[in-house]
This record gives sequence, C-alpha cells and structure tokens, in this order.
Amino acid sequence: MKRAIQEGTMRTCSTGVRSDAGNAMVVALLVLMLFTAAGVTFIAVTKSEKQIAGNQMSSSQAMYAAEAGLSEALARMNNPADPAYVGPANAKVGWGLYLVESGGSSSLDPDLPAEQKDGLDNDGDGIVDNAGEHYPEVKSAQADLKYPYVRVRFKTQGTDLVLFGDGDDDALTPPTENLKNGAPVLELAAHGAQGTANKMIDAVAYRYPLLDVNAAVWAGASLKMNGNALLIDGHDHEATAPYDTIAGAPAVAGIMTEGPTTDVDLSSGQADNVLGASGDGSVFQSPMTYDFNKLWSTIAPLAETVVPGGSSLTGSSPTLGTMADPMITCVNGNLKVSGTWSGAGILLVNGNLEMGGGAQFKGVVVVMGDVNIAGGGPADVAHIMGGLIYQGTVIDANTYGGAARVYYSSAAVNNANLLSRYQLAWWHER
Repeated sequence: MKRAIQEGTMRTCSTGVRSDAGNAMVVALLVLMLFTAAGVTFIAVTKSEKQIAGNQMSSSQAMYAAEAGLSEALARMNNPADPAYVGPANAKVGWGLYLVESGGSSSLDPDLPAEQKDGLDNDGDGIVDNAGEHYPEVKSAQADLKYPYVRVRFKTQGTDLVLFGDGDDDALTPPTENLKNGAPVLELAAHGAQGTANKMIDAVAYRYPLLDVNAAVWAGASLKMNGNALLIDGHDHEATAPYDTIAGAPAVAGIMTEGPTTDVDLSSGQADNVLGASGDGSVFQSPMTYDFNKLWSTIAPLAETVVPGGSSLTGSSPTLGTMADPMITCVNGNLKVSGTWSGAGILLVNGNLEMGGGAQFKGVVVVMGDVNIAGGGPADVAHIMGGLIYQGTVIDANTYGGAARVYYSSAAVNNANLLSRYQLAWWHER
C-alpha cells in the first residue's frame, strides 16, 4: 500500500512538470510575437519617417529653388548697365517676362492663359490679347537650380502703372503705392521643383526712394542771393526740352530752409526770382531735415562713378549719366563744374560745390558742404533740373546768383530714384 501511494504521488508530480513546460512555451511564443510585432512596427515607422523626412527635404529644396529664382530675378532687374539685365528700357504698362530654366517652361504657369485676356500687350508686338500671347522667355543665368520659371511683371491698375514713392507730396509720410510718383511696383511668381515636390512663391518688390525732394532747393544753411537774373522755380517742369511747366501739377517750395526763412537773403526785388508753392517769394521753413551722414553711407556704396575730390568737370569731361541711363556719381571732396558739362541721376558731393557756365545736371544734387551756384547766360535753361539739397558748413559761404537756374522736376527726381535697388516687400507660399 505504501509503495502504491508513493508511485501515485510520483505520477502526480511528473504530470505537474509537464504542465509548467507547456505554459513556458506559450509565454515564449507570446513574447516572440510581441517582439515580431514591435519589429514590424518599428520598420514601418522608420520607413514612414524616412518617407516624411524625404518629402520634407524635397519640399524644402523646392522652396529654396523658388527663393533662388526670386533672387536671380531681382538681381537682374536692379542694374540696367549689367549685360544680364532683363528689365525694359522704359517702364511701361504690360511689360513682363518669364525667367526660365529651359525653353517652354512658362507653360507650367497656371496663370498663363490669363495673359491672353488681360487687355495688355504682354508680348510687345503691338497687338492686345492676340492668340497665344504671353510674356517672352529669358534663359536663367543659373544651372540646375530647379526653378522652372519665374514670372516678373510690373503691377498695373487698369492702364496705369502702380508706382511706389511719395504719393502725397509730403516728405513726412512714408512712401506708398500710388499712380503719380516713384518706381514701378514689381510682381513676381516663382516656381520651385524637386522630385515630386513643387512650391510657388508670390512676391511684391519695391524700389525704396533714395531721396525725398520737396523743394527746388533745400538749404541746410543760409543762402545769399546775388542779382536779379537768377531763378529758382518750384513749379514742376518737364525734364527734357523745352522744359515746360507741367499744367495742373502741384508746385513745391522754391526754397526750403532748415532754419528760419530769414536764412535766405531775399530782397523785395528778388521775390519774383523764387517761385513755387504760394507764388512769388516761395521760401518755407522745412518740416523735416536730412541725415546727411546716412545719405552718404546709403548712396555712396551704390556709385557707378567716383570722381576724386578737387576735380573740375568741363565741357570736355565725360558725361556722367543721361535721362535714359542715369547714374550715381560720388565725389569725395570739393567739386567745380563749368562749361557745357552735363550729367543725370544723383550727384553726391562730400565737400563744396561750385557750379557755373552752361553746365547742367538732371536729377538730384546732394552737397555735404557749401554751394556756389552762379554764371551762365540768359540762354541757359537750367543748371539743375530736379532738386538741390545742401548741408552747409560753419564757414557758411553759400551763394546763388548770375543767371543760374534750378527748376524742380518730378520726372528727373523719379528717374534718379530708379537708381535704388528692388527689395522684397512681402511674399507668401501657395
């Protein structure tokens, strides 16, 4: 009996061991399944994240490509003297172009069909909205940057160019979009592509005015007037012959002074020699002043021509700019101008200026020192068409006389401000 019980007990113990082994196998299988599932999930997540990272990289590269297209378009619009310049000779309604990576890429522009029904001559053939009309293509100067096209055009309002500048003839207010003063507003649309990723950037660019001119002469120091043959006229004049006064155009001050109006030594007999806003004797105290150091640091680096201080320009000297091709001329010192010398754009003199004879400048003349404007004869049209701004010195030796002429001309001032550079005002993706 005892043995039988022991054998039964042994059989019972043996059966318990087999049950534990089965449970262990089940647990092992479950753990293996969990690890397998985790591995599969990890591989799937890794693959998905890799795809997301790849898509993000492609999207970023497409965005960089579109930005590169904008940068090239702005750079090639900024310097008319550059062989790579792509802008028009004269700003006009309807002007535009496509900067393309390869011929025919402009067909990717979803807005291309609109150019056949916008009421403008987009291709410059003299016909409005003819079949297949669109802006011409210009080859990109870059290689393999993946921007199929950049559309560049002037912003219009009906048949008028939209400009950016002093729209209210008030130097105290910031420049704005308007239809009267300033440089044309530029609209851009850049397409960037990388793999299956595509990015579009719409942007607007302005030429911020280098100079606000609100008088024929802005005087930072006293001004002595000599004789009765001189003339300073704040009425708006054409910048080209016969230099007529523009009918209906608002007049600016003949002279604005930084100090009191008594800084201008104007006798009663000379009142009709200074014309402009309010009529004869048009002398006002300026509501604003110029930071001449900032003008120098902003404009001088843009100069295309640098003239040594102490130079004399005469009729035999090279012309420095025309209305069709204005330029910035910088003189780091005193300058004497006489004879029949001419120039156009911005003349920046970091010293004193002496100007006489039949010399003529169309644009804005900025003088850090004193001015002596004189000479000439009755046949002279004007020494300066646009505006004269001078700071003066402690010597205070500013004189204006003879048959000298300074006529305000918004056309000459606007032309000078075209020498600024286009800068992005805003942009967004789509």
